[in-house]
Amino acid sequence: MFKLLRQHRVLICVQVSLTLLLALSTIGIPDSLKDVDSNACLSFMHQFIQVVVLPCIFIYFPLNYLLYKKNNSRKRIYLLSLAFGFLTGLASATYTHTISSPGSFLLKLEAEKTSATEPKPSKQITDKDAQQAKKDKNDDDNSVSFGIHLGNSTEGYKNSTGVGIFFAEMFIHGLFYCLLALILLQYQALAHKRKLKKQLKQQQLDILTYQLNPHFLFNSLNSIRGMLYEDANEAKTLLQQFRALFKHHFENKQHLQTLEKEIELCQLYLELEKVRFEERLELVWLVDQKALAAILPSMSLFTFVENAIKHGITPLIYGGKITIRARVYRAKFTLEVTNPIKPNHQADGTKTGLANLSQRLDLIYGKHSQLTSHIIDGSSYQVTLVIPFTVKKHD
Repeated sequence: MFKLLRQHRVLICVQVSLTLLLALSTIGIPDSLKDVDSNACLSFMHQFIQVVVLPCIFIYFPLNYLLYKKNNSRKRIYLLSLAFGFLTGLASATYTHTISSPGSFLLKLEAEKTSATEPKPSKQITDKDAQQAKKDKNDDDNSVSFGIHLGNSTEGYKNSTGVGIFFAEMFIHGLFYCLLALILLQYQALAHKRKLKKQLKQQQLDILTYQLNPHFLFNSLNSIRGMLYEDANEAKTLLQQFRALFKHHFENKQHLQTLEKEIELCQLYLELEKVRFEERLELVWLVDQKALAAILPSMSLFTFVENAIKHGITPLIYGGKITIRARVYRAKFTLEVTNPIKPNHQADGTKTGLANLSQRLDLIYGKHSQLTSHIIDGSSYQVTLVIPFTVKKHD
């Protein structure tokens, strides 16, 4: 039920707005229920049927059924929408001539004959005034006007109006409903385009996230392979850490994650690498308490730490210190990872992790994110991520 309401929420809002508008224009805002005019209520009911009920029955629901069927072409749907519009016009004109107040919706046609026994004007009225009055009366008696007319009558035409007037009303009503159907199709097209764009964005994020897996998988397997020739027990420990790392990663299907969860994932990886580097690897965590709740792209911190170890710690004989700093300032979350580098050392990696992360940032945040890197005094390398500070919403 709630899913159906969410799916048709725009139609519901539009129809509720139309209903309130019709109620205000016909009934108004009475001081009490006793002041409500019964004829005004009936007029509101008739117009509610023509403006709200008939479009839903003859236009909205049939068009939605056609749109959900995959074998219907765009041309066929548009032609059928015009047919539904004129069919609704026929139903509206028929309703007007049988039940509703005559000419109360979109078109008012009146053709009354001037009485032959019209009294002559008195002597006090000049001939010029009499001619003007007669002209005004004839204009009123033979009037054709367009618009929403709120008549007090609650019945259809009491006298036969002829086929011409009926088809004229049907045509005018049909044009209105055709316009309504085309507006509905245009909205459906825009909504479908937004949905496809969202699905494409989701698929791109999936691809970029899964491309990270072989990147750190290769490095981890190299660590285990190197330890197999030195210490079988340590290799077993590495395999256990490797299993826990991948279990943590694959159980998390989200593209955004809190910094606290990212740190847990990185600690699994760092325990794996600590066995290999031992005292050569030193970590310094400078993380604000508020920053732990910050939302950031999953695997982002992992990517920074992995690159820091691969290109910073590994080439150095004595290793070095990796500093991880996270803070929140002026609604911005900043993450910095600094590692030492070997002088004149050229990174030989493909930079797959940083390239993928940059694309993911563009998809998620657009121009509201920054990913920069620079060398400090020729001895340290720092990568900085700046994104809007957001926290995870609890269900």
